[in-house]
Amino acid sequence: MHATLTFLLLLGACAPTPAVPEPASTTAPRTPDDLELRRRAMTDELRALVSELEAAGRYDCCIAHPCKLCAVRAGGCRCGEAARAGEPVCEECATMWLKGQGAEPVERSSIRSFLEAERMANGDYGVICGQPRPATP
Repeated sequence: MHATLTFLLLLGACAPTPAVPEPASTTAPRTPDDLELRRRAMTDELRALVSELEAAGRYDCCIAHPCKLCAVRAGGCRCGEAARAGEPVCEECATMWLKGQGAEPVERSSIRSFLEAERMANGDYGVICGQPRPATP
């Protein structure tokens, strides 16, 4: 009798317990104003990071207002050094050079992005995202 009772108690103790329901989300969906405030805060934080990297000697950008891409991707920028040496720069710097915001004493036509340099090196310069470049009118 004791063995049967012990077996039933152990069997009951090993039964699966019901899953605890997850609490409902207490945060309301973000409003456009909330998102804009968050975007501004992130932009300010990124500017502060770039300033700190510049002060530490880890940011040598080639455009008038230092890029943010290198801060996020690499924690530093060598685009200024690269531009002076005729080497590729990040995509943000290359775009800003096209918009006339370059800051180095180099020819604008010599500036190319890493992606552009890779395409040229691999001979697929006429291909964009796997598709042939559209003919220009």
